[in-house]
Amino acid sequence: MLIEVIMSVFITNFKASEHPIINIIIRGIIIAVIMFLWMMLSDFSNGKESSIWLGLAISIGFGFCISLFLFLIDKLFSYFDKKQ
Repeated sequence: MLIEVIMSVFITNFKASEHPIINIIIRGIIIAVIMFLWMMLSDFSNGKESSIWLGLAISIGFGFCISLFLFLIDKLFSYFDKKQ
């Protein structure tokens, strides 16, 4: 019960600018889930049968890469904003 109260207080006070690492992790997980569902639905609609573990590994890998790329772009733009 105490953990739920602490987590609810943290979530209500969550600001993405104050917690960039959590924001990156959540963004990567959302991208991975969307890619996994898209891959499974496209395989299902084409009548193919593919490995769920392979699809999960590929989606997590690409989700991590895309999230890292977006993080680097964010840091690059924040660097140029501070420079001016």
